[in-house]
Amino acid sequence: FPQQLQKKEGQSEMTKNDIGTIILNWLKGFFTKNLALKIVSLLFAMLIWGYVMVEVNPKRVKTITDVPISFSGESSLHDRGLAVRGDRDDILRNVTVRVKVQLTDYTGLDASDISASVSLRPVNKADTYKLKIDATSSLGTVENVSPSEITIEVDELATMLVPIDVEYSGELPEGYWKSEPTLASQSIKVSGPRDDVSTISKAICTINLEDRTTSYNEAILLKYVDKNGDEIDTALFLDTLPSVVVKMDVLRIVELPINAAEAVLGADALPANYEVYDVVATPPTVRVVGSESALSGLTGIQIENIDVSGSSSSVQQNIEITAPEGTTLLDDPNITVYVGIREKQDSVQFKGVPVETKGLAKKLTAELSAAECDVNITGRTSLMKLLQRKDVSVYVDLTGLAAGTYKITPMVSLASKEMQTDLRWTVSLPEVTVTIKE
Repeated sequence: FPQQLQKKEGQSEMTKNDIGTIILNWLKGFFTKNLALKIVSLLFAMLIWGYVMVEVNPKRVKTITDVPISFSGESSLHDRGLAVRGDRDDILRNVTVRVKVQLTDYTGLDASDISASVSLRPVNKADTYKLKIDATSSLGTVENVSPSEITIEVDELATMLVPIDVEYSGELPEGYWKSEPTLASQSIKVSGPRDDVSTISKAICTINLEDRTTSYNEAILLKYVDKNGDEIDTALFLDTLPSVVVKMDVLRIVELPINAAEAVLGADALPANYEVYDVVATPPTVRVVGSESALSGLTGIQIENIDVSGSSSSVQQNIEITAPEGTTLLDDPNITVYVGIREKQDSVQFKGVPVETKGLAKKLTAELSAAECDVNITGRTSLMKLLQRKDVSVYVDLTGLAAGTYKITPMVSLASKEMQTDLRWTVSLPEVTVTIKE
């Protein structure tokens, strides 16, 4: 083949087509000549490869990244009154490990097969240390770890009781009420490096009220703050997820009327011609909370009975109410109930009562749009029996008015001061048009 590519004597330089033809002819001869020998050689090579894989199983080096590391002997360190400062996620960053592993295990090897740790057993006092990272693999042999060491700061271990304060976030939905929360503990024990523990002022328990319609009975994570109210990372301490169990009722509010009228006794035992005309509770309603089963079916608040037997005047009584069973009263339990008692009422209508004028200035005349109207009078029976038509007059007051046209509300005058004060009336004309002329 090399000789074929050499220029023959007296031949000019070969073209690209000539070279391509020579190469194709050579390849054709290579794959067609001695074909049986080539097949046997291939099979023999495969047998050798199988032997190497099964019997020899050579080793290769595989690089595994993101291998997590941990501390070993940390509990013993705590027993010696010492603790590592800082956030574990910052200190124990993942490392890269190179492992020499047999070829058959190469593909399956991953970070889960490797254990990397830093021993704290050499640490015996508060100081800064550079410690080696050791790694082992369940498959193969660890050749090296990168980085090979970490720097840690060790401080004296301290423990302090920290008070827990409650804060709220959000607001309950309208129509819901919360009780005062009860914490399983009013303080929490914090352990960790002395310099970090000393910065804690208190722990904050934040209770979320947003869209809350059920009661609390659960653990809530705490946060630590310093004297300025700035949050301190809980990862700096041994208990990285501090919490406290909170119990707090969240209940629906129901507004119930005071069933005052049902509490009045003796309305049928009043003096002759007297009646109960009104019963008013102040306030008229109160708010209660409770479970849905306790609130179910409630229509009002029952109060103690008020006996008005024999009374000829109104009765007012102060009463302390009690919430229905299973509920809690949110408002003042002290209410006032007024029972209005009066003489029975009669009514009478006088038709065609003349409309008069009063207070018209001299030299003026007045014309009214209506000369008469009807008068309805209501009042206690004893006084109504004395009332006669001649005791009733209707007038419009024109005092101080000059010539012109006016709309004036008619007034009623009764014969006695008692009638004027105690009786009530209406007229059929809400107003009268008055024209005053000179």
